[in-house]
Amino acid sequence: MQGFPFALLAVAAFNTAIAGLLTLIAYGSSFRENLAFSQCIGFSVLLVIHFGWRLLWPEGRPPRLPFLGLIGLGVLAGWLGGSALASALLGLPWTAGRSPYAALAVTVAAGLTGTWFFWTRQKAAELERQRVEAQLKLLQAQIEPHFLFNTLANLDALIGTDPAQARRMLRHLNDYLRATLAATRRERSTLADEFALLRGYLELQAVRMGARLRFRLDLPDALSQAGLPPMLLQPLVENALKHGLEPKVEGGEVKVSAREEPGRLVLEVADTGLGQGSGGGTGVGLANVRERLAAAYDGKAGMKAGANPAGGFTVTLSIPR
Repeated sequence: MQGFPFALLAVAAFNTAIAGLLTLIAYGSSFRENLAFSQCIGFSVLLVIHFGWRLLWPEGRPPRLPFLGLIGLGVLAGWLGGSALASALLGLPWTAGRSPYAALAVTVAAGLTGTWFFWTRQKAAELERQRVEAQLKLLQAQIEPHFLFNTLANLDALIGTDPAQARRMLRHLNDYLRATLAATRRERSTLADEFALLRGYLELQAVRMGARLRFRLDLPDALSQAGLPPMLLQPLVENALKHGLEPKVEGGEVKVSAREEPGRLVLEVADTGLGQGSGGGTGVGLANVRERLAAAYDGKAGMKAGANPAGGFTVTLSIPR
């Protein structure tokens, strides 16, 4: 269940509307009493369903029938616990001045309505994530043949002039294609996998660019198994080379690093190129990464990009852990 702060605000507004409606139909002794019961019961139902969802199905949407069972449990537990809490706060006996069955019926109706709302919102977010992933795969399908053809052309030239270098390039191409194929089949990746993919790509480019390309990959062992969407960093590294280092006569260095901050995973792609880096060209690389972050982390991930004072370009991703 995504966007828990939003869910709290939405449920608070929904509970208030229910309290107002009950008061209009002369249910309960006052709006204050109806509001107390509505808020206590509504939030109790939300907490049971939300944390039950998080505990039982932490990776995504739950199966329908088990989730309906969780809803039933949440409604019953929320009604019992919430009404008891409201009665205690108001100094009333638990069933004083109200029908418990009518209150349960209202709780069931409100619980089903609220769950439908959040379920459809989750489904919409999942569809958006799938749209962005499909867009990524289409972009890969457009880019990878061009990259592959260029690499094969370089191999063809090297075979006649430097067979040892050609064999080295072929080994790196093999490693890169294996890593890419594995990445496109996964919904989630690890930093170790991502850095292995980047190493294969950069080794290939280093054969082509020679001494004009230097690179560093800085991944602490403690972060190697941290999860993230697959091939998230690849477009940033590609653009750093294409728009930052390749146009520069003497070339330069690209550095990819990962570090941990309180509650966050920080990933950085920095180059010493012309200062355009991932911001050059049409900006497709940055836009693609921004959309994937928004879809994968429900707006909780951040991205900053800009030229370095000493030259070059840096993109920094901040991802919740």
